[in-house]
Amino acid sequence: MSQLATPRLSLAPYQADEAALMHRLTGDLRVFFWLDTPMSLEETQAILDTKRALFAEKKLGWWTVREKETGDFVGQACLQVLPETGEPEIGYHFVPEFQNKGYATEAAAKLLEHGFRTLNLPRIVAVILPDNAPSQAVMKKLGLKYEKDIMKSKWLHNYFALDRQDYLSQKE
Repeated sequence: MSQLATPRLSLAPYQADEAALMHRLTGDLRVFFWLDTPMSLEETQAILDTKRALFAEKKLGWWTVREKETGDFVGQACLQVLPETGEPEIGYHFVPEFQNKGYATEAAAKLLEHGFRTLNLPRIVAVILPDNAPSQAVMKKLGLKYEKDIMKSKWLHNYFALDRQDYLSQKE
């Protein structure tokens, strides 16, 4: 199973027995703030099973993010199919006490690299709620550009995108 590493983080696809880790995010309305009620562990397990199946099929999915030094679970990052467009989408969620440490930028940069250099994806997108300025800043820092607004899960989102060729030319 693929593992990725940055200077401070290790990323690995979720394992079948890691629903409790994911539930630290899905069960916390500070993280999954768009939900009316926190997800149950059983609902989280169902999502994990679905995401793992998609990962096995398409090599796209959700990754655990851990601090290398401590091994602590700090969040998750994803490179998954955006249902609304079918394009590869990058995203992340972090445990509140591990937010604002640059981990989102670091993890997302590694997944962009993986998506463009290993998976040879032609384009990667991100959808972000309009009032989520920190995540918009992360995407802009990584080179994704705002293109339009789209509806996702009954919410208006800003749609950012980066083409493989633009990514590769930034890195040369």
